[in-house]
Amino acid sequence: MNKELPCGESSMRIAVLGAGLMGPAIAMDCIESDEVEEVLLIDIDQAGLDKAVGSLGNPLKLKTVVQDVTDRHGLVELLKGFDVACIALSRWLNVEAMWSGIEAGVDVVDLSGPGQKDWEEINEAAKKAGVTCILGCGVEPGLTDMLAAYGMDMLDSVEAVNVWCGGIPQDPKPPLDYKIVFGGQYLPLQLGMVRIIEGGKVREVKRYTLGEPVQFEGVRGPLECYYDRFPETLYELEKFKGVRQCASKTVRYAGYCEKVNFLDECGLLSMTSVEFKGHEVVPFEVFSKIVYPKVRLEEGEKDITVLRVVVEGIKDGCETCCTFDMVDFYDEDRGITAMARTTGYTAAIVARILGRGDISEKGLVPPVKAVRGKLFRRLLQGLAERGIQVTETVRTNKS
Repeated sequence: MNKELPCGESSMRIAVLGAGLMGPAIAMDCIESDEVEEVLLIDIDQAGLDKAVGSLGNPLKLKTVVQDVTDRHGLVELLKGFDVACIALSRWLNVEAMWSGIEAGVDVVDLSGPGQKDWEEINEAAKKAGVTCILGCGVEPGLTDMLAAYGMDMLDSVEAVNVWCGGIPQDPKPPLDYKIVFGGQYLPLQLGMVRIIEGGKVREVKRYTLGEPVQFEGVRGPLECYYDRFPETLYELEKFKGVRQCASKTVRYAGYCEKVNFLDECGLLSMTSVEFKGHEVVPFEVFSKIVYPKVRLEEGEKDITVLRVVVEGIKDGCETCCTFDMVDFYDEDRGITAMARTTGYTAAIVARILGRGDISEKGLVPPVKAVRGKLFRRLLQGLAERGIQVTETVRTNKS
């Protein structure tokens, strides 16, 4: 049991939106906290709610309700009186849910976050309503960004920030040695360019051009990584403005980039429709329909989540490198994926930090600003208590 109140009193009410993979993990962690007296799990699908309740053991603290999050009035009425709403929905629904939280006067923790086009409007509305919205608060984005900020706080000046993160199956199988753990029936394949920082300048690189080897302790088989978007929320930190090198990389089993590039060259990942036997079809839609049965995570299959953050700079006049490593495995006792553990537990712990009133800033607030210093150390301690260990290594060159 997570005992975060010295007196053991329950006073917090938390709503969780989404009963897919992440929502039940958030709900479970909140149910087990002595700080929480009620958890409301909200989803549009009764069958999904019933499955979640069964997996959670039907605890007395848990209530469920069927609700369409696009029905803003209905959702606002449900959320009124709660301390925090945790959004664990598909990205295209989270903006609606966030607006409902703001209108209900409820603080929000979102696993992803609104697009840039919605940022200013939501930020101003949240500030006016006196609501805090913590966005991008899972494992990546979220824990990776906060670890980067934590490492930067340890240094006097920062030269480089590099992030590796990925979810992979414990038992890789063809055709891609990859399994979809959550997010629907589409492979997370985003073609095009991503931004990195080199020589102090931002430039764009093709996402799947790297294929760089990487290793994590306890993970069998060769791994590689490809470029992804670096955490631009780090621009909120003064020290980051002088960084000369920064990149974020997604981890997969070796050979993944070559396979994705082959599929792309064949045109199978194109979103542009083509005519086939008198019908307009989108190649990626057809490919996804065919490949999904081969890449979905089946019952009994297990996953691994890996993470590494390396921050380099100067401390007390010496070159210093701070490295943070995490390897988390499927929880066989509880039947919870590593991705749900690392993402859901992070969000749940931050939600309770927010519910306690330990974060005062209003509006849209990235975790790197909201969860710093002792609050971040509390998060790391909470994750460690749940078996999610982040190993810290600091090396200093005194020559």
